Amino acid sequence: MPSSFSKTKLPYAAAGAGALVATYAGVRAYKSRLQDKYDDGIDLNNQSVEIDPVEHIRRCTYYKDIDIYSYYKTIYSNVQTLGDILYSGYSSSKNGPCVTNVDLSNKTSSLQWLSYSMVLEKTRYIGSHLWTDVQLVPTQSKVAIISLNRSEYSFVEHACYMYGFIIVALYTSYDATTVLSILDRTDAEVLVVDDIQRIEPYKSQLLQNSRIKEILVMDDVANNEHEKIKTIPRVLKSMQQADVRPLPRFEPDLIATLILTSGTTGEPKLAMLTHTNILATVKGVLDRRQRGNLNPTSNHRHCSFLPLAHLYERIVLIINFIQGSQVAYCPIPERLFEYYAIIKPTGSSTVPRILNKVYDTIMTEVNKSKVKRFLINQALHNDKPSLFSRLIFRKVRNLFGGELTVMVTGSAPITHDVLHFFRIALDIPIIEAYGQTESTASATTTHAIDRSCGMVGSPVAVVDIKLIDVPGTNYRSENNQGEVCIRGPCVFKGYYGDEKKTRETIDEDGWLHTGDVGEWTPTGALRIIDRTKHIFKLNQGEYIAPERLEDVYVRSRWVSQIFVDGISTESTIVGIVIPDEEYVRQNYSNKSSIEDLCRDDKLKEIIFNDLKRLAKEYKFKYYETLSNIHLHPEAFSQENGLITSTLKTRRTAVRQYFRNTIQSLYDLGDQTAKTILPELQSKL
Repeated sequence: MPSSFSKTKLPYAAAGAGALVATYAGVRAYKSRLQDKYDDGIDLNNQSVEIDPVEHIRRCTYYKDIDIYSYYKTIYSNVQTLGDILYSGYSSSKNGPCVTNVDLSNKTSSLQWLSYSMVLEKTRYIGSHLWTDVQLVPTQSKVAIISLNRSEYSFVEHACYMYGFIIVALYTSYDATTVLSILDRTDAEVLVVDDIQRIEPYKSQLLQNSRIKEILVMDDVANNEHEKIKTIPRVLKSMQQADVRPLPRFEPDLIATLILTSGTTGEPKLAMLTHTNILATVKGVLDRRQRGNLNPTSNHRHCSFLPLAHLYERIVLIINFIQGSQVAYCPIPERLFEYYAIIKPTGSSTVPRILNKVYDTIMTEVNKSKVKRFLINQALHNDKPSLFSRLIFRKVRNLFGGELTVMVTGSAPITHDVLHFFRIALDIPIIEAYGQTESTASATTTHAIDRSCGMVGSPVAVVDIKLIDVPGTNYRSENNQGEVCIRGPCVFKGYYGDEKKTRETIDEDGWLHTGDVGEWTPTGALRIIDRTKHIFKLNQGEYIAPERLEDVYVRSRWVSQIFVDGISTESTIVGIVIPDEEYVRQNYSNKSSIEDLCRDDKLKEIIFNDLKRLAKEYKFKYYETLSNIHLHPEAFSQENGLITSTLKTRRTAVRQYFRNTIQSLYDLGDQTAKTILPELQSKL
């Protein structure tokens, strides 16, 4: 996963050297190029409009007069269910290249692409096998998949879309207990895995489970395996055109997939998404991109490395397939930049965590030299083209393959400095997207010509958005702040087997309550400023949004992970810090165990001072500045139950685990707080 990239030992560390460099001009020239190539007609000072003055419902100004429940159907009108996606790609690309698996062990060989017709054939064979041989029931039977990123995943996924089977996507990080529990909860009848070794610890339990009709393995396995175990290579070899079943007809409002939510505040839930939900999102995104001249074409290459169990990557793949683009699968995300060098993608879907790692590595090198720092600052902030304009950031562009034309980032906020750096360095539009599983990843996106930072843009074509008051806080809709609520054809059916949670999430008027706190800016763009379930109050009445602070504090090179928390009887916040062991050993000491290092008062002081530096740099209020920290040697992980499968902190679990430690930080930090708070307050 991207989180495993080291802050210090990166294959691209050389990008921070003096030749780190290339853009074709300064900020003004960048702005002009964006305007010339990607102007979508939006008024950046009026990006959304209020269509209901009572409930303060907003839409993007493009869509203020449309029917959001029918407009998306006019886009790719021939695609009515997800089973039509690959046929659309076949037509758009004129049967061009569709997918390839990338093998890093043989970097000299050229990529071997399968055409859209070849992919369609394999997909129909697998779907027919599941219907005829396994006797699955269209619109009812469920197929679970657990696999790294590879083309066979998409063969199975689209076979299920075509024949009406319901996909249950599982993360490769799940342990045996979790997998078996989800299979039981969903009544899955088929389990598809990439490698038989993946299920070895619980294979006997699967084989004894009478509900599981087949285990379908992407790799070939020995002939002496159990009769329940089949392989995709042998299924494909045994099938003929005469065996292909006609596609069943079914309504697009039927469930296409069950997606597990992150579970940051409790056990993961299974969100039910229909064909309509997913197509509404895909077509809404395509409409926005079409307006900005950003739609992928048959020559577009996408590098698939984000987990396919996550809705983000699956939506991205469908957007590529519907338009006949090319997808290369990269199963080892830790080696992402090796894949980029081979694939040379023209578009990238990424997450801030990856960009942060690259940026931090580069800037560490840059800051070692006043000359380098001057050159970088000139390139980032000089309005006029400079003599260095053809040198600056060349290695950064090459790092991403050298042929990117657009980048989309989502799943977490990205800071101003990182976003601005990559916009100039890569010389391409970088778009931020906001949504959640329950809205099928739909809500807002930024416009390509908008160079502002900190916003997530205006509503897409398939949503209405309103902000509602958050009880017990100062967030009020009358002040253009409140919990983000979404309505439209992208809103999910509900949670599988959990009507109570469904009613808590979707109200009687069809509004999805996201739990995110947003704010409409004066330009009509949305800014996400908080999370309702994670807010806590300090004794002076100030509300703390811990995730926003953590996004800054984790930027310290000394820090691998951080958890910010507070107690309502106190006036400041404290933090649990997981040091970046590799960086600590390189820059402080490599003679002690990580446990001993975490007990080292001098190291604690160094890290604490760096965190206070960041608080000052980002102009945090005194109550947002850490008053004490605890160094902990063990990372938050899925194994210890402190992060989710999507790498988000399980805040309730972490708070409970460190309850006594957090209390002790206040006991130990009283004197420190007394000395630093007056100084901080005097500067407010």
